Amino acid sequence: MTEINDNELHARFSAVRDQDSRVAPEFRQLWNDAEKSALTHRSGNRSNTRWAAVAAAILIAAALLVGKARDLRRDRQTASAQTITTWQSPTAGLLQPPARDLLAPPPLLSSVFDGVASPTLQLKSD
Repeated sequence: MTEINDNELHARFSAVRDQDSRVAPEFRQLWNDAEKSALTHRSGNRSNTRWAAVAAAILIAAALLVGKARDLRRDRQTASAQTITTWQSPTAGLLQPPARDLLAPPPLLSSVFDGVASPTLQLKSD
């Protein structure tokens, strides 16, 4: 590697800087072009976004209306088919559990030996 003295290095950087200043566009013109471009893209994006939002709202409203109409039609059909004589409480099954004796409270005078010991009492005189 060869050493370059400071004067030669300074001269090379000056030459590159001069070349850049001749080729580079003017900053003010670039800035104005960028502002114009941003304004046209922004207004175009806003209108597209608005149309997309309106279309989405219309689709959601239509889906809700169709679903509500189906529910109403289904409710009318079930209401006409079910009469008062066939109606049953939705909680009737909860009133009669299948293992009712398991849920009953134990007798007051019970013991763990009730099922093991014989119920007959033996008298002392026997």
